[in-house]
Amino acid sequence: MTDVANAGLTGVGLTTAAARAVLAPAASANGLAGLVAQRLSEAIRLGLLLDGERLPPEARLAEQLGVSTVTLREALAVLRGEGLVTTRRGRGGGTFVSAPDPASGLGRRLREFSVAELRDLGDHRAAIAATAAVLAAERALPGEIAELDRQLDRLRAARTASDRRRAALQFSVGVAAAAQSPRLLREEQRLAAEVGDLPWMQASDEEHAAAVAARARLTAAVGRGDGGAAADIARQQVATETARMIGLRLRAYALDLAADQAGGLSEVGASLDRLFGMLYGLGAELAGLVPAAGGTGAPRRDDLAALRPTILEVLATHRGLAAGAGVITAPDVLADAPLWLEWWWTSPAGSPEQLRVNLDPAAPDFYDYTAAAWYANALRSGGPQATGPYVDYFCTGEYTITLSVPVRADGRFLGVAAADILVPSLEGQVMPGLLASAHPVALTSPDGRVIAATARDWAPGLRWPSGGTVRPSPLGDWKLAAAPQPPAGPQ
Repeated sequence: MTDVANAGLTGVGLTTAAARAVLAPAASANGLAGLVAQRLSEAIRLGLLLDGERLPPEARLAEQLGVSTVTLREALAVLRGEGLVTTRRGRGGGTFVSAPDPASGLGRRLREFSVAELRDLGDHRAAIAATAAVLAAERALPGEIAELDRQLDRLRAARTASDRRRAALQFSVGVAAAAQSPRLLREEQRLAAEVGDLPWMQASDEEHAAAVAARARLTAAVGRGDGGAAADIARQQVATETARMIGLRLRAYALDLAADQAGGLSEVGASLDRLFGMLYGLGAELAGLVPAAGGTGAPRRDDLAALRPTILEVLATHRGLAAGAGVITAPDVLADAPLWLEWWWTSPAGSPEQLRVNLDPAAPDFYDYTAAAWYANALRSGGPQATGPYVDYFCTGEYTITLSVPVRADGRFLGVAAADILVPSLEGQVMPGLLASAHPVALTSPDGRVIAATARDWAPGLRWPSGGTVRPSPLGDWKLAAAPQPPAGPQ
């Protein structure tokens, strides 16, 4: 492990969390080609490139995008794999846009999201929409309000999912323009490209009419300068769309379960037990590096490199479940570092990458992992722990559950062996078992945080309300909860 990979020795440089924040708009597993593919995909989903439209010749399009023809070809290959472009040879051939079919129902695009991700996307959209609405109410001139009315008429007249999505986007853009905020406008466009036609997928005429009516109320609130009402209306409309998308995603899970006959919660529990077993083995290797009581020669940071093959084996064996793994040493276990992590995680490109955090106590982004719940729980309990879900803002910025086991030798606490599970990944594994229940049910943490649920009103991350039936699950300390009068199931 190099000095720059962790704390305050020769300088940490960009921590993993900082690097991901800086690169987030351009994050891609395929580098520049992936970024070009992402931008073209957004243009297609926004309707800037229409279904059946022929793209310019490769040399010209590469010049327009400021990339090499090799990069462009890689990007087009990504888009072909996603079904967004097709290539025809011969006279009249070329590369043509193949826009997503809004009538495809519960298709591949919907399955790209977990319920947890849809909830998080809804939170983001609501924050942007509400802020734009407040500012528009403060700043809009009569001409801008009249433009919102015109965009509302276009939405009212739209009939297909794509036409409704484009008209709704133009209305949102109009609100951001009335707010005098180019940044909010660009963020509205980016989020609209990410969500695509999903908010309008299988929407009934009644739901369309309700969406038009909500935006009419928003326009009226902006017109009378009532920012509070405008923000509430904007948030509620996004919440309604998010609930519809979650309902569709749950239905897709149910269809997949019927087709695949996937395993139940006991199978997931066995997988977690195997993961805990590997963590105990990793902890034993760490203990083997520390001299017995009365011995001399404390290990150094470089000695922990001997643990890397086992750490990488944990990630490989539990690919699709464990996103990161490693050991975290107790203070002063190492001779040359008071705090240290030998931790590897799966990067966006899919390959193991060393985690970089700042362990310098004088730094503003100092990561005092001894205060983290997953560390403190393992130290206090003396047994295996599952902590979360929580937002891992110090490390990867992901919505995470950490499995941890204490490492001890001769009664001395040496640290923790742990693995991170991303909530969207776990959701895909537990949902078949949850859907096997005859009634809507939620998997929660011991302290009542929803991990996954089969009803759209119980999104991951929410606090479980008091009341209802709570019983043990086959997944350690996690609980299965059902309300006495649950909301409707997947819709």
